[in-house]
Amino acid sequence: MLSVLLEGVLSAAPVSRTSSKGTTFATANLRAAGEDGQTCWCSLIAFNADAVAALLALRAGDAAAIAGSAALSHWETGSGEHRVGLRVTVQRLLSVFDAGQRRKRSAAADDERAARDDAQKDRP
Repeated sequence: MLSVLLEGVLSAAPVSRTSSKGTTFATANLRAAGEDGQTCWCSLIAFNADAVAALLALRAGDAAAIAGSAALSHWETGSGEHRVGLRVTVQRLLSVFDAGQRRKRSAAADDERAARDDAQKDRP
């Protein structure tokens, strides 16, 4: 397995699935740009609860940055073209949505701290 950091765009909405043992996981496909300008298709799978929730919060066309472990995959198209991609097990995911939520929580925490500080200043 390879440790990877990659960024790209989801080609379709992620799908929530349940294993035969009742474990929830999520799958998706990510389109990443390769160095040579060609598309690298990455099939994503997330098992840990945080990664599943982050992946399922996204929609087709959303950009995401992924950290995880990967293995190379290859296949032939119906027309006989050879393709290469990555199968990625997602450990961490950061998206614009996630970053926005973090900023909101951080701003709310800052406001709460400022209110506490002001209240302490007003005490005799």
